[in-house]
This record gives sequence, C-alpha cells and structure tokens, in this order.
Amino acid sequence: MSTTREVADFVAGLKYTDLTPHLIQRTKDHVLDQLGIQIGVSRKPWLKLAVDYVKTQANKPEASIACCPEKVSAENAAFVNGTFGHGFEMDDVYAPALAHPGPAVVPAALAVAERDGSSGEDFLLAVVAGYEVMGRCGYALSPSQLYRGFHPTSAAGPLGSVAATGKLMGLDAGTMVHALAVSASFCSGVTECYKSGGEVKRYHGGIGAQGGIRAAMLAQLGLTGPATVLEGPLGMKAFSDTYTPEVITDRLGERFVVADIWTKKYSCNGMIHAPVDGIEAIRARRPYAAADIERIDIGSNQHAVNEVGSIRLPKDMFGFQFSMNYALALQVVKGNNDFDAYVEENLHDPEIVALAERIFTNTDEEVQSWFPETLGARVTIKFKDGSVEEELIRDCRGSPGNPMTADELETKARNIARMSMSAEKFERIIEAVRSLESLRDMRSLGDLLRD
Repeated sequence: MSTTREVADFVAGLKYTDLTPHLIQRTKDHVLDQLGIQIGVSRKPWLKLAVDYVKTQANKPEASIACCPEKVSAENAAFVNGTFGHGFEMDDVYAPALAHPGPAVVPAALAVAERDGSSGEDFLLAVVAGYEVMGRCGYALSPSQLYRGFHPTSAAGPLGSVAATGKLMGLDAGTMVHALAVSASFCSGVTECYKSGGEVKRYHGGIGAQGGIRAAMLAQLGLTGPATVLEGPLGMKAFSDTYTPEVITDRLGERFVVADIWTKKYSCNGMIHAPVDGIEAIRARRPYAAADIERIDIGSNQHAVNEVGSIRLPKDMFGFQFSMNYALALQVVKGNNDFDAYVEENLHDPEIVALAERIFTNTDEEVQSWFPETLGARVTIKFKDGSVEEELIRDCRGSPGNPMTADELETKARNIARMSMSAEKFERIIEAVRSLESLRDMRSLGDLLRD
C-alpha cells in the first residue's frame, strides 16, 4: 500500500473511540491554547490586515473570526484565525517537524465544524487527525526543508488542515487521497524573512489552514491529484534533501502526535526557550544583574546558530522575537519573556542593547545530537568577577519532557486573551472547551469567539 493511501485510510477510519482519555484531554489543551492566542493577539496591527483583506471578499456567513462581529466564509475564517494563532510566537510546536500544528489545524477544523454544525466529538477527532498528518509529514521533511528555506508550518500546514477538514466533511479514503494530493499544491512558505525582515511569516499558519479547506472542498467536488504525493520523487519529497517518508506511517494509529506537543511558555522562537530556562536556572542559584555579566555563550544546534543566532541587531518586533541575543538580554534585564515584554520600548532599551552585544550562539555537539526531536541548549555565563556558571537544558518548560500542567495552560490562555476579551466571556470559552465532548453543535463555540 502506498504511503498516501495508508494515511488516507487512517484519517477516514479514525474513530472517537480510538482516543484515550489522555489524548482527548491533551487535544482540549491544544485547542484552548490556540483560542487564547487567537483572541489575545487579534488587535495587533500587522494581523488586522488579514481581517481587512477578507472583508474585501464575497463572504457567505459561515464561520467566526476571533473578536470580530461578523461571520465570513469558512476558508477566510480559517485564514484569519490561523494568522492570529501564529501571529506572536506563542503557538504550540511539534519539535520533530519543527512546525506549529495549532494555527494550521485548529482554525481550519473550527471553521468547518462551525459551518456544518458538527459535534464537539467530531471536532476533537478532526483536530487529532490534523495534528497527526501535519506532524508526521513535517517530521519526514525535517530538518532539510528549513535549510533549503521552506517554513515547516506552511509547508506541511495544508496537509494537516486537509486531514482535519476532510474528516469533518466525511471524505472517504479514496477521496482523501486526492484531498491530500491537492493540498500539497498549496504547501508553501519561505524564510527569507529571517534575514531581511517583514511580517509575512506570521501569516503562514493562516495560509496552511486556508489551503487545507480549499483542497478538501475541491477534492469533494471531484478534483484529482497524484496518488503518490507523499512518497513520489516529485511530491513532498521535493521540499527536502533528507525526506524520510517511512516516519509518516511508523506506528500510525498507535502513537499520537497530540500527546507529544510542546506548549510554548515564552513569546519567542522555540530555539530560544531552553536558553531562557538556563538563564533562570543559573539566576535561581546565583542571583545576578546584567551589569555583573561579561558574556553569555549559548551552545545550540546548527540551525539555531544560522537562524536565531544570526539576527544580531533586530530591526522590528519579528526580529526581536527571533534574535537569540536580544531575547536573552530581555530575559536577563526584565526577567520576562512573555507576550507583553515584546514592545518597542524594550527593543531599544539601552541596557538590553548593551547586554545583547555580549551574548553569542555557537554549535554544541551534544545539543546538536538531540536535534530536531529536542531543542535543548547549554548556557554558559562568565561574570566580571571571573566566575563561570553553566546550565545544560535538554527539555525546556512546556516540552513533552517537561510539560506545563493543565492549570498552567489555562493561566497562559487567560493572560493572553485578556488583551482583547473580558475575563467573564473567556471563562465561558474555557468551560466550552473543557466540555467539548458534550457539545452538540460547534456553532455555539464559534458564537463565543465573536465580539
């Protein structure tokens, strides 16, 4: 059986009774995390452009946009909410794929579930299917796709979105093969923004979410695609020099991606999280201030050196969140790496700027050996008195090896959502997510998202 067909059979055949209570709980956690982010960052000026864009389109009132009064088409709702969900570096990560499944899968599934009046159980099942396909296909592509300049979230996002939405739409396995194949033609997204800036990378979650819905609808209408898109030499393999399609089906249906998702604690690139934890671990045993530090050396993987380690002087907020030396200087000086710390004032803070010049990133062989499954780091601080402190972090807070609790996840979601929604209303969303399996019609959750 071909890889593509095996994946299609898995998605079409997946049943709610296949999910353990643990998988259901983890899926709810990821949904709540994603909704909190969508709501909280919806007012950011570079993200509101997505709303302005969809308002220029002809829209059927099918699905809700976070913190907007009107409904739009399911495709457009997924695009905007996926953009919100990936819009400020707080969204979840599947580390082996180096991708963010939340903003590609959850908004797409919610838009179609709201459009069609699906049940909460059907929605949860679709999210599981979407995470599974996106995570496994992204893992097959990694890490080479990044070295070639492709962004995993938008390169694999449509595959996850189409699995989730195709499941909700009831596509049989044969049609799902074509839906997957069509979605591959929407896979895209380059990373030159890491070098020369721009905000378009923040839209990659929405691009993936929208592409999957479009592919599922086209396949349902009869559009066909290459039935070997996941294994053929000119299919997804074209994105990567190290494509390993065997990981797509290895223990498929036995081990689920939703159980191994990393929930981000900090509002910066994922490669920076372990260094932040290391900074704080050292501070916990030896209190210090920025003025005490001669230099900080970060031992990381080669990709981090090339990406976040190379942005020495960020020009905008995106660069700030993707700069190892600036993000760590922020942590040292302000003791905070949350969403509300990334503001223009801190980008230009003289103490942060001065310390950032003394922070350096290099490849560490041990840390490199964990990549991409684990994004760890070695933090070495040399103090002006000549003393040195070192901390090796394998599993950063929020990762599968060091997970946040359900209460911590709720607190994170509340703290973000309060930027754009009343606490009382968001508590109703938390209540709805925690009882999703009892929800008969997902339109009720969509209604809560709107202003």
